[in-house]
Amino acid sequence: MESAIIDLDGTVYRSQTVIPGAREGIEGLRQRGVDIVFVTNASTKTRETCQERLSSLGIEAGVSEVLTSASVTAAYVTREYPTASVLTIGSAALDHEFNEAGGTLTDDPTEADVLVVGKDRSFDFETMTRGLRAVESGAVFIGTNEDRKVPTDSGMIPGCGALIAAISYAATHDPDQICGKPHDPMIEVSLDRLAADPGDCLVIGDNPETDIEMGRRAGMTTVLVLTGLADREDPLLADEPADHVVDSLDALSTLL
Repeated sequence: MESAIIDLDGTVYRSQTVIPGAREGIEGLRQRGVDIVFVTNASTKTRETCQERLSSLGIEAGVSEVLTSASVTAAYVTREYPTASVLTIGSAALDHEFNEAGGTLTDDPTEADVLVVGKDRSFDFETMTRGLRAVESGAVFIGTNEDRKVPTDSGMIPGCGALIAAISYAATHDPDQICGKPHDPMIEVSLDRLAADPGDCLVIGDNPETDIEMGRRAGMTTVLVLTGLADREDPLLADEPADHVVDSLDALSTLL
């Protein structure tokens, strides 16, 4: 394999804690000349924040080696809707990525051409109302990712998908596009960043619905690590098994 797409939360770290074996597994890939891009569905962190966290945990990576669902969503929206006014529900990191991409943001749901929903830890009834009114006013409905839940040091917390589902249910309107894993915008940007053919690329992560499904859709070799969301008995793996299942990243050496 020439390239690897590596998830972050639940694969490399949980919150501020590095997962045992992660550093060794990544170092082993680099020593074998494998090109790496770290790809996360997180929309509440900038690429710079992710890079700084990796560095603090002893894993060196450049900002250009990090992709987030926020950065990919901003790139997708500004490319597909270059003159759009965008209403974001999410974090400062999501707005940062839109500013970096040259997007135009608005706070008025009735004036928004595009509604972008990312993870918002302050999500409440008023937030859901703003999203509903944007969709009812004709805004294109874009989600950064559909993660149901996210592993942290203290346990699972709801993911962005739960917030998207709330607005979707209220508006009786499914999202027009999801940009993060396992969907096409993230696949395309990841492969472009690596300049890789899918057949020469590993996808490594802890989530069967996002990481493994992304690899399956793209024709990549999939590796599930048992350090986050899933275990060997996960029913999702019965229907769409990963090519390989390992206990942690340091077991990658057995596959190469």
